[in-house]
Amino acid sequence: MKKLSLLFFLGILNIISFAQDDNRLKDPPPKEFQFIGYSFTRMTASNVTPTNDILQGQVIGRLFGQNSTNTLPQTSSYLEQRFVPFMVYKPSILDGFATFRALFKIDYTWGDQAYGVGNNRGGAINAGQVNMQTLLANVEIKPEESNWNVVVGLQRLFDNVRDPNVNTLQTAQTSGYKLSFWGTQAVGINIFADISPVTKGRFGYFQLWENEISKNDDVSLWMLDVESRVAPLLEVGGSLWYVWDRGKASGGISVLGQGLNSALAEYNGATRIKLPGNIQKYEADIFWLGGRFSYNRDFLAGRWWIDGFLMSNLGVIDTVGVKNGKVSDLIALTANASIAYKYGMTANDKISFEAIYTTGDKNGVSDGTLKSVITGNVYGSPVGIYSAHRALLLFPDPQVVNRYYSAVHDISNMGLGVTAAFLNLSKDFIPNRFTGKLGIASALSNIKPDGGDSYMGTEINVELKYNLKVFLTLGVSAGYLVLGDFYNSPNVTYDRKRPKDPWTFFTTLSWLMF
Repeated sequence: MKKLSLLFFLGILNIISFAQDDNRLKDPPPKEFQFIGYSFTRMTASNVTPTNDILQGQVIGRLFGQNSTNTLPQTSSYLEQRFVPFMVYKPSILDGFATFRALFKIDYTWGDQAYGVGNNRGGAINAGQVNMQTLLANVEIKPEESNWNVVVGLQRLFDNVRDPNVNTLQTAQTSGYKLSFWGTQAVGINIFADISPVTKGRFGYFQLWENEISKNDDVSLWMLDVESRVAPLLEVGGSLWYVWDRGKASGGISVLGQGLNSALAEYNGATRIKLPGNIQKYEADIFWLGGRFSYNRDFLAGRWWIDGFLMSNLGVIDTVGVKNGKVSDLIALTANASIAYKYGMTANDKISFEAIYTTGDKNGVSDGTLKSVITGNVYGSPVGIYSAHRALLLFPDPQVVNRYYSAVHDISNMGLGVTAAFLNLSKDFIPNRFTGKLGIASALSNIKPDGGDSYMGTEINVELKYNLKVFLTLGVSAGYLVLGDFYNSPNVTYDRKRPKDPWTFFTTLSWLMF
């Protein structure tokens, strides 16, 4: 009897023990619905302002260009706010096979407008503004334990082999082609795959413009990217992209249109061609063929980080409705390289140098060969958003809401080409809490404009950022751009006069919410 009692007691202990262990080992079930929010507020003081009253609310494009931005002898001050809700739905009934993602954006300037409808508007008393923009709405298919996934729908269009759904924007800015050519969203299909444990691949198709569905007047983009870790710290990759442009200069953003000969290209400071005679319609086949490398990216296992890329443009431009209508061949080159040294404990304790070079062309297509670089900025605004340099005025700064402009807004520099260098010194005064940065940037136009010189200018900038809490950051930034004799040319300014040196000062409050 005692033996039976002892066995019964031990059995009860085992049951209790297993139950406790089972409770300890269980993870909470994954959430089917996840919300991530981003709030960004910016207060700006600057001597830059658009002179066209219609363009006060939202300004994108080249500084001193067709957006009418200019430097005036007074200070413009304003506050802007952005809220970006990101929602992920992953139903458990599908066992992770499918995921839906949606991203929206609400931008407005304080006191701008109320009781209205329109993007980038709102913020006045009574509010009541309908101003939401849809940026993402896509479905991801990923079978269980697969080494590939497919993303279908409105999604990020980045010039990077990595899936932007699961990688940060900062990764896209500092790897691949640094969003110099493609950095926006578009509808299409992307296939991402781990070809081997050290090799990634991406094959994508995007419909840039549909125009009339019954006509052969579309613009489509195909992208093929491969990257492999050939050594523990060395990544090497290659890319082939192709734009099938049959848009015939139709469609596009409002009256600006889209394409190689559109006002949109000029607005963005991109390459704009002029077709011979009075011809307006064209067709084009445009290729990008390039390669890149990165050593010790993100300071993975050492103090030196080196990377670079070469990208060539190849293609043919033809007129429509003209016998023997070939206009020009396209042969252009972009080169970028950077080196950084981490002298301290954190990744912010570093000094970095970066340079970029793009070929230019003074004659455009008139001699039968176009040597100017082509980016996505001829099809949308903005699309090519090269911003790894950390400049504020000379090249684009992504810390913006409604006003996004810079002197060299597209790496083609209006088709003239550019050579630019950037030097930045940053330091964590309090590790991972309080960071400071001092930067200098300078640029030369590779082709001199009529009446001007090649020197575009030199910028000095400074930034301080303090993490109030995790993902809640307060920042202060200031920049001053000394303009060069490039702006003596009446062909590069909206009012055909040399502008004054631009400056900016702004504070930001950003909060990433989980």
